[in-house]
Amino acid sequence: MESNGVVLDQKPNRTALTKDDTPDAADEFLKVSNMTPAERIRYFFLKDRELNEDKLAAMSDKDREAIEQQIKDLILQQLGLENEDGKPDDAPAPAPEGDPVPLDATP
Repeated sequence: MESNGVVLDQKPNRTALTKDDTPDAADEFLKVSNMTPAERIRYFFLKDRELNEDKLAAMSDKDREAIEQQIKDLILQQLGLENEDGKPDDAPAPAPEGDPVPLDATP
């Protein structure tokens, strides 16, 4: 474009008026910074596998359930909500060994 003898080399770029659909680093940072820790883990798990919520929803039930279980396990692991045995902290403890106590026992 030329105006009053000045040549301006105008190339389309990302502005508020011509924002493209590709998120930049700032957009992604804002999106991720507003997520809970579990949401961030889920987001990056899917992103690392080139998936998103729409692609996940389009999967077969079996595949989707497998991915959801992997995400759940990763969230528990990364948030430190697992015991050493790999079970969630809120998992019921096994019954103690020994003689069972009768239900009608009175002291």
